[in-house]
Amino acid sequence: MHIDVNSAFLSWSALKLLKEGSKIDLRNEISVVSGREASRHGIVVAASIPAKKIGIRSPMNLRDAKKIYKDVIVTHQDREFYKECSKNMLRLIKYLFPKYEQYSIDECFVDYTEMKKLYGDEVKFAHKLKNEIYKRFGFTVNVGIGNNKLLAKMASDFEKPNKVHTLYLNEIEEKMWPLPISDLFMAGKSACQKLKGLGIETIGDLAKYDQNKLIGLLKSHGKMLYEYANGIDDSPVENRYDDRKGIGFSKTMEDDIEDKATIYEMLSKFSNQISLELKKRGMYAKTLVVTIRYASFKTYNHQIKFENNTNLEEEIFKYSKQAFNKLWNLEPIRLIGLRVSDLSNNNDIQLSLFDENNKVITEKEIDKLIDDINKEFGSGTVFKGFNNVNQKKKS
Repeated sequence: MHIDVNSAFLSWSALKLLKEGSKIDLRNEISVVSGREASRHGIVVAASIPAKKIGIRSPMNLRDAKKIYKDVIVTHQDREFYKECSKNMLRLIKYLFPKYEQYSIDECFVDYTEMKKLYGDEVKFAHKLKNEIYKRFGFTVNVGIGNNKLLAKMASDFEKPNKVHTLYLNEIEEKMWPLPISDLFMAGKSACQKLKGLGIETIGDLAKYDQNKLIGLLKSHGKMLYEYANGIDDSPVENRYDDRKGIGFSKTMEDDIEDKATIYEMLSKFSNQISLELKKRGMYAKTLVVTIRYASFKTYNHQIKFENNTNLEEEIFKYSKQAFNKLWNLEPIRLIGLRVSDLSNNNDIQLSLFDENNKVITEKEIDKLIDDINKEFGSGTVFKGFNNVNQKKKS
């Protein structure tokens, strides 16, 4: 199953305003969530279903949205409230399903295979689930059901809102193949233009096309799209956001950022938050990933390994700057993120005997360690050597 909140940011903003006493439900109005109107970079990040019906969509510029409908109702993002809504839903999902995967802040997958023995028919249960989410939290979801994650996700994108749809392997030809190729998951604008140049207009056209020619045109992406068009996807449902697998923070800017100093300031803040969380859990990280989303909405990641497992803010910040500098192409940035992963409970350290700058173990810590050993085993058991090899001292 794929569970997807309908127009998530718009729905959650509407819910917040209703709780504050608003008499208008934004979900029933021509409304959008966007960046600040005073900003020349104001972008529509979510639109109500009535707004979508007249052509207002994300990521349209707010000025263009107002050209379509000058009286569009505009509200602004409240990321903390969105996170609260997301956590509430995911808490219920975790309770109901041992195998789940949070795909984004407003959608997740669950593996229903074994749970069918407990909960019964998947379609009947999906209706119960979406109704329970609305009853508890006040927002609606679509639930897609399929033989794999791809088909479940495609099914959840069918008619909205507050619907349950199936897309089983034996329904692909009827329900999926007639759709335009732009509706296929992971078929981006550039790929669709190239495919249309080959006369491929529908998902069915793509499914029947010569796979080798697609690979020649789009490389590995062509192979993936061919498999998706034929309903092929063997990726498992896995909790990639497991607390032991990683800790991360990100921020979407209201204005595009081109100043490296501002980005460094944000990476420093993230490094501090990550370090505090790692120390709180008594854990250390091996891998760091920096994520950049440009104003063009293209997203890129760069991964780097720490020399030693670490939970030190200084180390995390140093490596995050290295990763960022390798990744950034000087385009304006809309989102910056920092995440550490490969977490463990130990900080195995590879020390160089000749590295005078190694700060993993401080002089103070070494002195304390020597004192503790000498107290335990007798004075003079362990003592310091000297950096100057010309000094004639005991060693």
